[in-house]
Amino acid sequence: MPAWPARRFYAALQRGLTQPLDRWVAGITLCNLAIGVILFLLGNHTAPYVRDFNWQQQRVGSQELQMVLTFNRPMDADSVAANLEIQPPLPGRMHKLGRRFFWTLTEPAPYGQTYRLRLKAAVDERGQPMARPFEGEFRTPDRQLLGIGTEADQRGRLFLFNLETGSTTLLTPAGLKVTQMQPSADGRFVYYFATTTSLQHQDLYRLDLEDQSSQLLLDHQGYQNLRFQVSPTGELVVAERIPLQRDPLAPVQTELWVQKRRQDPFERLELDTALGGDFFISPDESSLLISQGQGVGIVPLHPRAAAESFLAQFGQTLAIRPDGAFGALLRFNPDYTRSLFIVSNTGTSEEIWVTEGSVTKGAFSPGAPVFYGLVSEAEFVGEGALESLAYTESPRLLAVVFGSGRAGKTIEVARADYPFELDFSLSPDGRLLAYTLLQPLQEEIPDPWAPLSRSGQAIRSGQVWLLDLQDGLPLPNSRRRLPLSSSALAWIP
Repeated sequence: MPAWPARRFYAALQRGLTQPLDRWVAGITLCNLAIGVILFLLGNHTAPYVRDFNWQQQRVGSQELQMVLTFNRPMDADSVAANLEIQPPLPGRMHKLGRRFFWTLTEPAPYGQTYRLRLKAAVDERGQPMARPFEGEFRTPDRQLLGIGTEADQRGRLFLFNLETGSTTLLTPAGLKVTQMQPSADGRFVYYFATTTSLQHQDLYRLDLEDQSSQLLLDHQGYQNLRFQVSPTGELVVAERIPLQRDPLAPVQTELWVQKRRQDPFERLELDTALGGDFFISPDESSLLISQGQGVGIVPLHPRAAAESFLAQFGQTLAIRPDGAFGALLRFNPDYTRSLFIVSNTGTSEEIWVTEGSVTKGAFSPGAPVFYGLVSEAEFVGEGALESLAYTESPRLLAVVFGSGRAGKTIEVARADYPFELDFSLSPDGRLLAYTLLQPLQEEIPDPWAPLSRSGQAIRSGQVWLLDLQDGLPLPNSRRRLPLSSSALAWIP
């Protein structure tokens, strides 16, 4: 088809504009086009402002480390950094991506405080200042300790102690004895074992801290539930169980049952390896680390995970830092000592400590290169031949520095003399350490309602103490006793 000549097009256009309405519409269109061109050439002169602040009026926990300011246009980075004020101060690093500014905290914000953010006099990339200051506000959670009561009406019951208000809230009813507990990493739930009769009949529950209601997750029908672990997201729960119907002459074979998502039923995990000790869920929830005495097995939990592997040089996993950067593993030496290794996620390992005792519990400081370990050292009491001496174990709580010029530096935080025991918990912001000094119940007739220690010993009372931490280590003269009595402790994240 031949092209339509240009002069015919203009002639037709001229003829089409002979009507007044047509000329008016064409004029308006040309004016709008001209205005658009002028605005494009002159640029946007609307004053810059903060369009969004991701933590505005939010509850910010220890896992949240990045605040984001979103502007209506690209801003001058130096100007924003120089004029941003946070009270109380929160150290961090800033970087820019388009219209967004990221402030990444170098450590979790201290709990129990309200923070105010103010930005004024910042300018955009053209030098135009903000028309008005921006003010934001957020709060970190209250400092709250979870415990299992040992006295009067709290005995065997789960309770929550708020350090900000000094108030105690009972979370479980009388007549239900709590034996183990673990809060979820988001601070919304508490998972716990409890029974109305005996340890052989304990069931697994999940408690919602918002409405304080409990839901049965796994009962004891046909099994004895032994222990459980909750993943960092709280979605994955793994329970260790012993089937009651088994050959009495055969070795006891424990099983692992897994709930992969919060609404899923528990399913038995088929293992190609024996379960000989503690197990840990990897931070990415892809595998389990299972202690086997002569090594640590790494068992995948889903098809996309790495194939099963074995760490023959280690015999026990003590702790994994929530961000997955480090793990603490024990090596059993031929001379019956135990070596503590800090293993990084890059594959490097560092031996920082050797002990002759057993290590029953460990935890990493959230923001400092410090590992806390609960060590029971053997002592022989009496005189005469070795076989005639009484054997006891006295626990110590130690803080061990790693990964720096002070690597291997060890501080004794607390000590208990036999038959007393210890338990401890590090706060999620890394600024407090709580420990409980446990006095055993030494009665001829066992008390079925007595709360239990980690070793399974019946407890009469538990004195709870608090220490302030700086750079992961205890501050001198900061030890103080709390008005609590508990057989176990855990901070609410």
